[in-house]
Amino acid sequence: MRALGEIIEASKSGERPDYDELRLAVCAMDALMSFDRMAIWKLAEGEAEGKKPFMVWSAVFQRQENFDRVKRAMAKTPREYLGENYDPDSPAVQERRRASIAMMEKFIDKAKEVV
Repeated sequence: MRALGEIIEASKSGERPDYDELRLAVCAMDALMSFDRMAIWKLAEGEAEGKKPFMVWSAVFQRQENFDRVKRAMAKTPREYLGENYDPDSPAVQERRRASIAMMEKFIDKAKEVV
């Protein structure tokens, strides 16, 4: 399997990467988006609370973290980047997802009862 960056470049160049490359690339990009979302929320929280720009509260720090994270991800295959704890082909990962979804649905149902 090609590195994530190679899959993206191939797609942008009109190639048609195989199904598994694309499926795992989507999962890897979702993980990258999650990190970015957490960073933006941390920056907004810091700004709202008047925190000094230091480490996770610093836009400069978060920019460098983002650059390094994306650079590492682009050099690895999507499966390598995801690792065994987030590999969608792992039965353990799928079982954990089912349990998490069921727990969240129960939480939502209870929240609806309160309203």
